[in-house]
Amino acid sequence: MAEVEITPEFIFSAMHHPGIPAALQSVADRVVQRASSIAASEGVEVEVTTTSGVRPKGRPYVNVVADNVDQEWGSSRSGKYRILGRAAEGV
Repeated sequence: MAEVEITPEFIFSAMHHPGIPAALQSVADRVVQRASSIAASEGVEVEVTTTSGVRPKGRPYVNVVADNVDQEWGSSRSGKYRILGRAAEGV
C-alpha cells in the first residue's frame, strides 16, 4: 500500500478547494432549517441565520447564529431550549 504524506501545502490546498465553502454552507443551511423547525414546533421566537468568512490563517468557516441567546442556555426570563445544540446534533 502506498504511503501518503500530509504536508502543510496539501492541507492548505484542501482548505482552498472550491467545493469546501459550498459544502460548509450546505451543512449550515441544514442546521438553520432544523433549528427553525424545532423553534416553531416549541413556540420559541428565534431567528437563525449564518455568517461566513475566512479565519486569519486561511481556513473558511460558516457559523450558525441565533438572535435569542437566552433560549440556548436559559436565563431568569427564559427556559433552556438548546435549539441550536439540538439542531446541530442531527446533521
